[in-house]
Amino acid sequence: MVNECNQHLFFDDLIFLDKVFQKSDQFFDFVFPILQQGGYVKESFLAAIKKREAAFPTALPTTPYVVAMPHTDIEHIIRPFILVTRIKGSVPWCEMANNDVILDANFIFLLGFTGKDGHILLLQTLIASFSNPQFLAALQQAKTKQAVMALLTANITF
Repeated sequence: MVNECNQHLFFDDLIFLDKVFQKSDQFFDFVFPILQQGGYVKESFLAAIKKREAAFPTALPTTPYVVAMPHTDIEHIIRPFILVTRIKGSVPWCEMANNDVILDANFIFLLGFTGKDGHILLLQTLIASFSNPQFLAALQQAKTKQAVMALLTANITF
């Protein structure tokens, strides 16, 4: 059964498969115009997400694939979303709460929150999902955006 909340955070136009980025800023530069044109973020978003990620990195040392979960303050978000990107290969990303360790991220889940405290449960749910190697392997092997969307809505409930 698909969780109704999922339908309000995951969108087909915000799923990207097998993209290549050399660094996190290149990823942010790619997604910003898409998010802005889609009415998800404000003009201030790009500078804010880069600044926050530099100060508070978000890559999780999950296995078999590393997941980064960048997010920024709610004042830069117009409507909530989760943008999902599967990287072709990997992109260097600093480990969560540890700028001294660089991980090779395979997935980026860019989170846009509008509620003051609601994101805590969402973050816990996502981290629990990313701790499941079978789920990450299935995301890695999915062939289409539709297959990824089906995996997301079936496995991430909040």
